[in-house]
Amino acid sequence: MSSREAPAPAAGPAARLAVRLSPADVGRRVTVRHRLQDGVLTDVVGTLVAWDGGWDGRLEVERRDGSLVPVAADAVAAAKVVPPELSAEAMQVVAQAGWPPDETAELGGWTLRASGGVTGRTDSVRVAGRPGVALDEALERVERWYADRGLPPLVQVPVPSAYDAGLAAQGWEVVRSTVLLTAATTDVRRRATAGTGLEVVRSTVPSPEWLALVEPDVDPHELTRILVRPSQVVFVSARDRATGTLLGTGRASATGSAAGRWAGVTSLLTAPPARRRGVARAVMAELAAWAEENRCPRTYLQVLEANEAAHGLYDALGFQVHHAYEYRAPEPVAVQVAVPVSATVSGTAAPP
Repeated sequence: MSSREAPAPAAGPAARLAVRLSPADVGRRVTVRHRLQDGVLTDVVGTLVAWDGGWDGRLEVERRDGSLVPVAADAVAAAKVVPPELSAEAMQVVAQAGWPPDETAELGGWTLRASGGVTGRTDSVRVAGRPGVALDEALERVERWYADRGLPPLVQVPVPSAYDAGLAAQGWEVVRSTVLLTAATTDVRRRATAGTGLEVVRSTVPSPEWLALVEPDVDPHELTRILVRPSQVVFVSARDRATGTLLGTGRASATGSAAGRWAGVTSLLTAPPARRRGVARAVMAELAAWAEENRCPRTYLQVLEANEAAHGLYDALGFQVHHAYEYRAPEPVAVQVAVPVSATVSGTAAPP
């Protein structure tokens, strides 16, 4: 892929539409509006079976009758995943609403986010669609924007991305890999267990003890500002019924989308001495019950790809991979952001 940006659609009604699709959506049902060689706009609906070469390559859409429709990527005027599914980029919008940043700025379809360096999720660029300028210029703008805020530049991209080759050519390295998992809320509640010898309670705000267990190295006031920002959010604590010791934590928020309401789970953590006592399952059972009460038929969470213990738990609870995504940083600063604060705490689903 070259570093140039694909040309924008011509002026007119289609120009107001957006390309909400990426190579990470191969296998999903999509609708693609594209321009033919004679300039006429046409639509194709079917399964996205291939996307090669980034914005300089082409897509292939398979119709219900089995015919394949090739589409030049730079001829796409608008595209999206057909509901009730959501694209990788749309799920990232849902996740952002559940873990919102302090500040955002738009660069074409990209969203620059900052929260004082609290977590990578709120201090990175959510890459979606086209930035509206050449890739090298977009990255220069990103670096300046984060430098103005005293933060290292970081981009969050679905895997695979139309920008993989271009980012690598510009020296932006992968610093960590994460997956977004989804499940039916009812399945999670049924598979999770209440646990024994535990007292599991809810609250509307995190206690100092809760915060200290989840993120001991992050300023509690800064973290709380992000945690309580969604309009619907719950904090769950699991304590030893005999001693009152805090053994586990979890948080959930409720978010709307074009495909219905979602519950997002974050900050699921078990204190090291309490592992293998069913603490995480008990917390998940309570979070799923809260999600059902708040009309969220689907639940998502994000976890580092290398966290094998967490994946074992989530597989057992019925979660499946929706998509993977990566954080990339320019080579000089990649080492600084390779290990996020939230990945160093002991637990299962701290927010990457």
